[in-house]
Amino acid sequence: MQQNLRLIPYHQALAHSFLWIPVFVLFTRSHLDLDQAILVMSVYYFFVIGVEVPSGWMSDKIGRVFTLRFAAAAGVAAHTSFLLSGGSLAWILVGQFFMATSFASLSGTDVSFHYDTLEELNIADEFQKRESRVASRGLIATTFAMLLGGALGLIDLRLAFAASLIISAMQFAVTLRLAEPPPLSVDPLDVSHLRACFSYLQQGPLAWIFLYGAAMVILVHVSFTLFQPWLTQVTGQSADDLGNTPIVAGSFMAGASLVGAYTAHRAADLGHRFGPVNVLIAMGVLSAGIVTSMAASTHSAIVLVVCLRSVQMVTSKILITGVAAPRLRRDHRATFFSLNSLAGRGSYGIVLLFVANGANDNLTGALTQLSVVAWVTVAIIAVTALPLRAPELNRYSETTKPS
Repeated sequence: MQQNLRLIPYHQALAHSFLWIPVFVLFTRSHLDLDQAILVMSVYYFFVIGVEVPSGWMSDKIGRVFTLRFAAAAGVAAHTSFLLSGGSLAWILVGQFFMATSFASLSGTDVSFHYDTLEELNIADEFQKRESRVASRGLIATTFAMLLGGALGLIDLRLAFAASLIISAMQFAVTLRLAEPPPLSVDPLDVSHLRACFSYLQQGPLAWIFLYGAAMVILVHVSFTLFQPWLTQVTGQSADDLGNTPIVAGSFMAGASLVGAYTAHRAADLGHRFGPVNVLIAMGVLSAGIVTSMAASTHSAIVLVVCLRSVQMVTSKILITGVAAPRLRRDHRATFFSLNSLAGRGSYGIVLLFVANGANDNLTGALTQLSVVAWVTVAIIAVTALPLRAPELNRYSETTKPS
């Protein structure tokens, strides 16, 4: 278990070295029109729906380490597919399937693995502070990865996927040294497992956290999905002539990750000082404000506002897991978080389908639609938070778990 604690930051850094992100939409946009590029992203979320719950069950019942290895192997397959695609829509969709499998398998399992390890060492009360440090280091790795990915994309967009393939292989190698925390339950799969996970929604705080977790997926991505084609307009380039857009995209995404790395250290303190509900709603407002700014203007100054995107992402994740993990049984955690991710990704996939259907290759119109979706989402989470009893939700150290 001590070796796990030493290796978790390295695994986090490799798993979040997204060299391909600064060039992915540029890559698809160079071969497809805007409607098809958005559709490709939408399909990714529907792939996730098919994998989320099985991967959560696999994590809870077969093992955290096995699932982390599976996620890394799927990442290797995804980047290989993108490299072989040559711009082919079919190959890009194959890559999206494996990418969805990788992210869905990692989602919830990484946090559960960290919490389980701390629980086994009887230091679970240190989770938020330790998870904040791990998240911060992961975002620092993302910062360098974004810069490198953008630089490689300036030479050839495919080089970012080649480097990502190497990173995924290294991530798999690290998982081979991780040790499985002893399970609290060895019961085989039965029909009561999902029912037990859904039963947590009878608790007011967990029900709202689940709702916000789903909303978070939407709020995190509305300001990111079309960032690269938006940046192409900011820099005065086109989909056919990207110019220096890859390195510019990588630089500003790196800046966003660096802001997120700093925020990760402050997230737990913000939750304790202002209350997690207030902070989470404020993060939603921030995200909605960012995509609204993008829809309103392509002025270069707005890029600095976009850099704040990672503040919402990292703060929300740390506060959500800090509130939820202690209230969940060990053999339910990954499935609960997977169900939460499924709800969010499925919802956002539907949103993208509607946006793609009406985009007509109009970037401003698509951003305006995403802006409306963001503000409606913020309104929903704010209104549903009103009945909550703040003291109950603020108890991060809650250890009572349903039977």
